[in-house]
Amino acid sequence: MAVISKIRKQSTLLIIIIGVALASFILGDFLNPRKSKLAQQSVNIGMVDGVEITGKEFNNRVEENLELQRQSSQSENITNDQAFSIRQSVWDQMVSELLLGKQYDQLGLGVSVDELDDQIRGPEPHSYILQNFRDPNTGTYDPQTINNFLQNFNRLEPTIQRRYMMLEKMIKDDRARTKYNNLIGSGYYVPTVFAQKDYEEKNTRASIRITGLRYTTIPDTAVSLSEADYQKYYDEHKGEFKQEPAVDLDYIVFEVLPSTEDRKEQADEITKAFHDFQTTLNVPSFVNTYSDVRYDSTWYAQGKLPVRIDSIMFNSPVGTFYPPYLENDMYYMAKLVDVQMRSDSLRASHVLVAYQSAQGAAESITRSKEQAERRADSLMNVIRNAMDRFAFYAREFSDDPSAEQNGGDLDWFADGAMVPAFNQAVLDGKVGDIVKVETPFGYHIIYITGKKDPVKKVRIALVQRAVEPSKETYQKVFLTASEFATRNSTREKFDKAVVDQGLNKRTADNQAMMSNSIPGIEYPRQILYWAFNEKTEEGSVSPVYDMGKSCVVALLKKRYEKGTAPLASVKTRIEPLVKRDKKAEILLGRVQQAVSQSKDLSFIAGQLNVKVDTLENINFGASNLPAGYGPEKDVIGKVFSMTQGQTFGPIKGTQGVYVVTVDKMDKPAVLSDYTQQKKTLFNTVKGRAGRDAYNALLESADLEDNRIMYY
Repeated sequence: MAVISKIRKQSTLLIIIIGVALASFILGDFLNPRKSKLAQQSVNIGMVDGVEITGKEFNNRVEENLELQRQSSQSENITNDQAFSIRQSVWDQMVSELLLGKQYDQLGLGVSVDELDDQIRGPEPHSYILQNFRDPNTGTYDPQTINNFLQNFNRLEPTIQRRYMMLEKMIKDDRARTKYNNLIGSGYYVPTVFAQKDYEEKNTRASIRITGLRYTTIPDTAVSLSEADYQKYYDEHKGEFKQEPAVDLDYIVFEVLPSTEDRKEQADEITKAFHDFQTTLNVPSFVNTYSDVRYDSTWYAQGKLPVRIDSIMFNSPVGTFYPPYLENDMYYMAKLVDVQMRSDSLRASHVLVAYQSAQGAAESITRSKEQAERRADSLMNVIRNAMDRFAFYAREFSDDPSAEQNGGDLDWFADGAMVPAFNQAVLDGKVGDIVKVETPFGYHIIYITGKKDPVKKVRIALVQRAVEPSKETYQKVFLTASEFATRNSTREKFDKAVVDQGLNKRTADNQAMMSNSIPGIEYPRQILYWAFNEKTEEGSVSPVYDMGKSCVVALLKKRYEKGTAPLASVKTRIEPLVKRDKKAEILLGRVQQAVSQSKDLSFIAGQLNVKVDTLENINFGASNLPAGYGPEKDVIGKVFSMTQGQTFGPIKGTQGVYVVTVDKMDKPAVLSDYTQQKKTLFNTVKGRAGRDAYNALLESADLEDNRIMYY
């Protein structure tokens, strides 16, 4: 809620505070010879390789997506987090369009009118069409729905027309992106020798004996570090310290809590609302209008409702009301809407027959919807005559990848846990029934294997209303925070006042320019705008920021520029790693002395006063060594570079310094044909090709991000 709408009453202190703040702002701008880069930049959200993303274009796209969110959630309320996420998504989308659009033009890639029409009205429509034009109750898609929609398009409301045009653009973009990714992926080739090597690495197993000294044998207090030690580690790992612009903040949250007067006033209001609740003819509408939480039509089993009302709702007739009660600063009142006997838990197995445009369908699935339905009908007839072999048919024919492990068995699931059409089919059927149902994922042949006895369930209308502070209460807190900010405008005064007043100072270090998460602050964007403004110097104290349920005053401790972070800023972070390297130097000397006398692991272990462990069935692709050794990729890599019978060490690992003997190296049998391995490896590479190509474009792009100027 904006500050100006909350502060109604004036006081001498408030006038002084506002006057000082305005004077500082105006004079600071006039006297400061430095001009903020943000102020000098043109009015745009950003630039991509010299192409401007205008504020108007960006905001229009954001508004369109916000409207889609409202329609999707059936709520006019958009949270700050949702709005930020939408803005971030729009930014990513517009950057992607500019980068990939240039690629499409150079390659001659496009989506024709006929192709787009086929994606919308063809026999195998795009998944976006299936998702947006399916029956919400059954989950099924009828092609006539989209045809009727387009025939009446000119008579539809403008908002619906705009929403559809956005959907059409999304389909066109997705189709172009798919072509681009396929084109790049098809350019890859997997030589047989690569497939053979990959097969060997995945299937070779090693057995080793290992001994050594862990870093934990040396206490941290026994290690002293010099500046040279820090500098050495920093120089060797400099590539790991690249950073984007960031800031370190300290801040005070002045919480706005309801006063005694606020609580009394709202108690009277909830009493009046309960009367309206009892007399309303449209319960869901009343809940959606008055409650902080929308109407929920879920069926609840006994014990799942709030304890206070659970027993009453399960032992009363439909229409019973429960009067308002207060719990954790939230008022509750409820009405029993309906009662039914429903199975609480269901169990079923299924065979999924997907088609090309079904939700989640694998790229390898090319069958049409009609072909999928015919296949499902055929399978159902076969399964009905051999129900004892359901698991076999699921493993052989199901397009659900998990069927290979579970034979199609979905185990027990709660009523309402599956997509609506699937859930209802199991709920309506009897144990032992074989039924076919369509969902957005394709056609399911369902074998109902279990249903718990029906239990009593209830549907309730629950009103929840939080106790909120009044505007007058907010004003008092705001004035307190303003006085703190005005009187403590330097780092020294800020820190002293925190101690003197016993305030809780919080810290938010390494905050990125487009961060949206600071603990205890609902929407920190305005604070970050202040912190990243060039006019805000290190050590500055912010004005008061209105956070709705609190007021915040921040201190800018440190600002980091884009580039490689200096040693001073990462010193604390790397200290444990520098100590580890120092310990490694000591332990390498001890272990080397033992190794120089003998290569026998038992002798080495005796010299070091440790034991020898035998570790079996180690795979090259593993990250961890068993038996509590933990992550030791360097050791594992070394093992598979050795031959059977070899001993090597000392080797510096992640957790210690080791000596290892390779006792056994079991390599897989040589295959006569590596076609399947080549195919698997190719699909893996192809699946990453488009994503990796885009990341490369993004990394090399000349990207200018001015969003901090706007939000």
